Amino acid sequence: MIAAVGLPQEAAAETDARELPDQELARRCVAGDQRAHNDFVARYAGLVFSVCRRRGLAHDAAEDVAQEVLIEAFQALPRFRGDARLSTWLFTLAARHAAHYLRSPVRRQLALGHPGDAGFPEPAPCVGHGLEARTVERDRQARVRGAVESLPEPARSVLLAYYVAELSVAEIARELRLAQGTVKSHLHRGRRAVREKLEGL
Repeated sequence: MIAAVGLPQEAAAETDARELPDQELARRCVAGDQRAHNDFVARYAGLVFSVCRRRGLAHDAAEDVAQEVLIEAFQALPRFRGDARLSTWLFTLAARHAAHYLRSPVRRQLALGHPGDAGFPEPAPCVGHGLEARTVERDRQARVRGAVESLPEPARSVLLAYYVAELSVAEIARELRLAQGTVKSHLHRGRRAVREKLEGL
């Protein structure tokens, strides 16, 4: 299925496509520019697929979900305002789609793969049961998400890439076109800023 829309397998294919700014790339895609469409897929399909794998999906399930993410992204491009990077938007969208996919018990069995598969997740630690525990956890996640979303770029993109998409420092540096030392610096300062925001609530 993934090959039908030109998506890569485990790694994104190299491309000599023009490195257009995000807003210009989005504008050209919306205008029906086929070259821009190809550039978009070449630039971001590997990232989306990688995020799906890291969120615990086996190869085939990750391909299906990555295709869904790219289709939704193309449909939503007319509403892209450019207040976040395309990569930030896409790996957040991919992580959300993967989580939604895994909420279905049947899909979860199909998606997780088998022990030993690179995409097979480790068992999650027990953090409590019952409605009260789930409510507290949702509230905590909402506050953290709000604190991260309030950060300026590129710190916001770096933290989302690291904690939501679960990308490594090297992968974040490549996707956001930053030096690895710069990524580490944004992670350090961003985490401190989030802690300060949460302490002030």
